[in-house]
Amino acid sequence: MELALVLNVHNNPELVLDSVDAISTYATNNILLLVEKSGWKHFQDVPLKKVEGFAHKAPKSPYRNMALALKMVTETWPNSDWYCYCESDVLFASSRFKFDLEKAEEHGVWMLGNDGRVDTTVMPLIESLMGSSFKSSYYLLGCCLFFHKNFINKLKEIDFLDRFLNLTNGFDGGDFPLYKGYDISEHMYSTICRHLGGKIGVFAHYDEYGKWHGSYQYFPVRWKPELDIEKDNFPQASVLHPLKNLQNPIRVLHRQKRQQCLPMKIK
Repeated sequence: MELALVLNVHNNPELVLDSVDAISTYATNNILLLVEKSGWKHFQDVPLKKVEGFAHKAPKSPYRNMALALKMVTETWPNSDWYCYCESDVLFASSRFKFDLEKAEEHGVWMLGNDGRVDTTVMPLIESLMGSSFKSSYYLLGCCLFFHKNFINKLKEIDFLDRFLNLTNGFDGGDFPLYKGYDISEHMYSTICRHLGGKIGVFAHYDEYGKWHGSYQYFPVRWKPELDIEKDNFPQASVLHPLKNLQNPIRVLHRQKRQQCLPMKIK
């Protein structure tokens, strides 16, 4: 199975390089950095494939850089089976996730992530771009998403990423018009995936009461708060988020294991 990964980064190259080391250990060496424009100066000397992204004009503007990231990673490694988009505070801790990707492919799953749900969010501009209406909208947390090649090929057939970037080129305020959520990417791609005939897989869910559900032992991924080693120490974890502090004890633990060349045992 061939995997390519794009990491959306802003600053803090030491944290990014820690995440990159984990990715290359457990996931893939096909790594692309999509660097937000204001942080480009911090990564010019980093010896990795990288591309300068757009400036974030508002907290809700990652959607343009996410679209650019998907465009660039899929053009750089066009023959991959899966593509992963993730933020710099994601940490890979084992290759266990590849088992889930293989099973997902067998069952026609085109997207995988956390905190999946169906809701009533409307996206009229995206429907206009697609030329049809959506029966339902779907959500996946945007920090770490896996895209199967079948979905990417469908997006390429309709030239979606370039058309979306053209559509949003004039959105100077950063926020996406008529969208009430944090980042329209979290609804847009999963909804389009279902609209085009693919299935969505959900690793795990962290609810509003602070309870984990699903395969959280392997995928302790949530929006917030940052993972705490006293409460969130999952020895079988394969992908973790958020870990924004380089000295977070969970990051330190996994960094030490990588340095000792003793990857975590998977039961």
